[in-house]
Amino acid sequence: MFTFVVTCYNQAQVVLQALESVRYQIREFGRGQAFQLIVTDDGSTDGSPEAVRGWLGRNEGLFAEERLLFRRENGGICVNYVEALKCIKGERFIVLNGDDLLAPYDVFEITDRLDEADIVCTAFLKFTGFGDVIRTYGTYLEVALQNFIRGRTLHRAVRLGCPVMGTAVYRRSLLSQEVLDFILKFRTVNDRACFQKILGENEDIRVAYVNRPFILYRISGTSISNFNSPTRLLHNQEVARLCRVEREREKSVLFRFLLLWQEKSAYFRTSSSGFLRLFRFFSPYFAIMFWLWLRRHGEIVRMERELVDSHWEECRAHCRRMEACAGGSRASQ
Repeated sequence: MFTFVVTCYNQAQVVLQALESVRYQIREFGRGQAFQLIVTDDGSTDGSPEAVRGWLGRNEGLFAEERLLFRRENGGICVNYVEALKCIKGERFIVLNGDDLLAPYDVFEITDRLDEADIVCTAFLKFTGFGDVIRTYGTYLEVALQNFIRGRTLHRAVRLGCPVMGTAVYRRSLLSQEVLDFILKFRTVNDRACFQKILGENEDIRVAYVNRPFILYRISGTSISNFNSPTRLLHNQEVARLCRVEREREKSVLFRFLLLWQEKSAYFRTSSSGFLRLFRFFSPYFAIMFWLWLRRHGEIVRMERELVDSHWEECRAHCRRMEACAGGSRASQ
């Protein structure tokens, strides 16, 4: 049983596109597997649950099992996320936000690499609501860096709240009860809290990286990917909390200082002052990025260009194709 998890909150206009990208993966690359679909809705008021139910009715038989976890009241991304994780039956799964898309490439090739690695870090591309892929190479610096952050540096980077592993896939068996309980201490930093706890419990974890888009992130006025959105402001505050939690249990005086420094830099990101926001660049996280960029500059530039140049056209066409499929599905209701 392979599981797709789709999390949703007031995304009735786009969640069908996310579901269509799941259907595309099953029909193009499914190879006769059995599939479980879990859709969680965090108290939407825009008709998202009805849209999801309608889509499932028109795609009957696509999944061996369907679980609809629709909350009456909003509980936050982390609650939504953990409720879904508890229902996963198989060892391999993918979590997709309701406003994003799975890329047009075989995602099962990526999850198959879990035979050799505990966590497989993946790349992504960002796109706007019009399906236009963001092609600025520097946008994907953090993506390429995943190929070089390893060993102790990886553990330190994750503990400092660095945004690595955002679209990574991993085995269900890594989700201990302690990991799930830790995620529930927050509202929006589900991925970061998850990987922070997993790496804290598994020092010798094996990590691989694939420089190919796995998920397409939609940039909108309210998404976490938008640095000016209210959701992003709350997210930055929670990143600071993650650093504070780590600092409270850290024994090294030096690393406690680095965690405090990183915590304060996360607050700078939320400032309304452009001048204060500049201070976020003077942080341990950016120091790690800059150090790796200096050491691996040529390789990183090559990987950024390869990621964008080799995939943006196909991903743009895929975005528009999923929008058309969702539109046709909605019209048939």
